[in-house]
Order: sequence, then C-alpha cells, then structure tokens
Amino acid sequence: MEFVKLFTPVIIAIFLIISDHKFSYLDQLKQSASTLISPIYIVVDLPSQLYNWVNEQGSEKEQLLKQNKRLNVEIRELKTKIQTYNALLLENKKLNSLLNSSYKVKNQKLTLARISSISQSRLKKQIIVNKGSNDNLKVGQIALAENGIVGQITQVTPLYSTILLTTDPTQYVPVKNSRNGVRGITKGVASNQNKLMVNFIENDTDVVVGDIFLTSAIGSKFPQGHPVGEVTHIEKHDNDHFLHIQLNPTQSTNKLEFVLIATD
Repeated sequence: MEFVKLFTPVIIAIFLIISDHKFSYLDQLKQSASTLISPIYIVVDLPSQLYNWVNEQGSEKEQLLKQNKRLNVEIRELKTKIQTYNALLLENKKLNSLLNSSYKVKNQKLTLARISSISQSRLKKQIIVNKGSNDNLKVGQIALAENGIVGQITQVTPLYSTILLTTDPTQYVPVKNSRNGVRGITKGVASNQNKLMVNFIENDTDVVVGDIFLTSAIGSKFPQGHPVGEVTHIEKHDNDHFLHIQLNPTQSTNKLEFVLIATD
C-alpha cells in the first residue's frame, strides 16, 4: 500500500510529461497557469528591478555630478584666461597711450617703469617705481606720462626709485603759459586735493581759466615744454601784487600705472 502511494504520483507525472511531449495536450493548461502566476513573478522580481533602477539612477547622478564639476572647473579656467587676456589688453592700451602721448620727447632716452606704490598725504605726495640705479636711474631725472609731467626722482636704490610729484608742497616747477608765454613757478598745495598754485604772476597779467602751463626750463631743473597743469581758478587780492592761480595737474595719478623716466 505504501508502495502504491509513493509511486502513483511519479507514474502520473511521467505520463503527463510523455503526453505533453507527444500530443501537446497540456499547452493550453500551461498557458493559463503562466498567465495566472505572472503577477507573482513580477512581485518576486520587483526588489531586484528596484535595486537595479536605484543603482542606475545613482550611477547616472554621480556621472552628472562629475561632469558638472569638470565643467565648472573648465568655466573657471576660461574666466581666468579671459581676465588675464583683458588685463593684457588694458595694459597694452595704456602703454600705447603712454608711448603715443600728445607731446613729443625728442633726443631723449626713456626708461619705462611701473608704479609700485603711491603715497599722497597732505604734506607728502610721491610714488615709487620698480626701476632703480641698476636701470641707470638717478636723482634729479624727470618722470613723464601721456598727459604731462609727473615729477622728479628724489631717491634711488638699485631696485626702485622714489618720485616726488609736482603736486607735493615742496616741489617747485618753473612754468610758462602756453598761450602767451607768461612765466611763473608752480608749487603743490598742502591739502588732500591734488592741486597746484602758480606764484609770481602779477595782477595785470593776461591769464584765464583753461590756460595750460608748461615747463619752461628756467633753472634747467625740468626740460622745456611738458604740460604741468590747467588753470581752474584765479583770484586777485587787493593787498597782494600777484595773482592767486590754481591749477589741476594735467597728469592725474589716480589711474596711472606706468611712467617714462628721461634718463638722458
């Protein structure tokens, strides 16, 4: 009895396999069974699909983050290159403006120097440039820029030089009016404003606002013909025989980066 119970299912299974193989009686049954249990397969496979999807999303996000980081680095590099290019263009423009200045420097050897620092207090107005005695600079030489005279070298080291500006209260420059040749001497004003005063021009002299004063070479301290300042204000005092003439320097130091030193 036990034998029959054991082998009956086996015999039935063998019969069904042979019948299905020879006659395809069970195809419809298998199709129906597959249809019925397909949701079970989906549910059982869902964790695996979800895991693969999460991995794909994570990998894609990581790739996007890496790509974004690389693009940001490239953008920063390009911006840096553009800034460097723009700086070179600006510097080149300034150098061209300096070398193609409105007045001519004849028979002079010029040394180009970059301004390292600017000191402008009430009582001291000077700049320091990156050239010195190693570049044949000497005390007394004149610094020029595109719009006129800047000042005179007062101290020299092998690597740098100090230039006293025309607006310094201790700086005196012999000048003449470019319109009529009237002579005077400029002096810097002891204030935080970059102003000049022209001294020793008598009250009845023809001077008007807008006149330009040039170096006159009197005393041979400064070479002749370089713009110094433009008249902005004139006063007459009853108890004074001389005009009070105020100038704005023709060459501002606010945006100045380079000067030319007359070395000969």
